Amino acid sequence: MKVPHPLTLDAADSSVRMIKEMLDVGQLVRSKRRQQKLRIDDAAALTDVSVDLFSRLENGKGAVRLDKLLQVLDAMGLCMIVASKKSDLVHTISRASAIDQELHSTNEQEASP
Repeated sequence: MKVPHPLTLDAADSSVRMIKEMLDVGQLVRSKRRQQKLRIDDAAALTDVSVDLFSRLENGKGAVRLDKLLQVLDAMGLCMIVASKKSDLVHTISRASAIDQELHSTNEQEASP
């Protein structure tokens, strides 16, 4: 009998993502803000940062200090996890991400006329 791996992730859970560049973080923050039905100015006020900083973060543009990034993530209900590239967690996230991308690509192809 095969026991499921304890780190198996739901491929549909787009809130778990490997971050390779600032735009990846920005997309997660924007997605979370939209889920909460917040305008960017309201989200900036709730996270106690400027609208400019929040916009730069969401768009992956410009420098954002780590303390401000962590402040926004925390206020938006997100967190950052740093792990070894060789860890089971990173391997599982990579597999789930690949499956998610494949499903997304297949759905787009089926939707095309």
